Amino acid sequence: MNKIKKYALSELYDMSSGISSTKEQSGHGAPFVSFKTVFNNYFLPEELPDLMDTNEKEQETYSIKMGDVFITRTSETIDELAMSCVAVKNYPGATYSGFIKRLRPKTARIVYPKYMAFYFRSELFRKAVTNNAFMTLRASFNKDIFTFLDIYLPDYHEQVKIGDMLYSIECKIQKNKKINDYLSDQSSMVA
Repeated sequence: MNKIKKYALSELYDMSSGISSTKEQSGHGAPFVSFKTVFNNYFLPEELPDLMDTNEKEQETYSIKMGDVFITRTSETIDELAMSCVAVKNYPGATYSGFIKRLRPKTARIVYPKYMAFYFRSELFRKAVTNNAFMTLRASFNKDIFTFLDIYLPDYHEQVKIGDMLYSIECKIQKNKKINDYLSDQSSMVA
């Protein structure tokens, strides 16, 4: 039986805010991770669907590397706060929204990205966030919440086994959704 170890989230990850952009920058330029992409996916898509006109310095500051976790930093309701999405590859030249926080692993081989994607979407983590969040006009995930959160992890090799299995299942689910959407589109064209 593997032991579960408790870590402070801030011990394992550095947290950074995303880029502040203007409406004029949107829709052209380099790949961009939007709030919607993070909210709707466990993993960043192979090709990022959004674009943002950014310069080299911004692309360096707001870079996206394998293992990065993106968390929505604001929401109208507490239960939708801190939805997460994980990068399982590098995205050269890409940046991420100011409505998102990036968690970048501090060290290798303590957290496995595919495992963490499911951990951060788990009821255990979601409950910890909602218990520590505060609500004014909007719920907000900030440095205070980040420093109060603990996470509970099996050893790295166990994370790899679990993460790879769950990732494989998620890939099949997404493939089935694409097939169903395609078939639905085809049947509506025939009708």
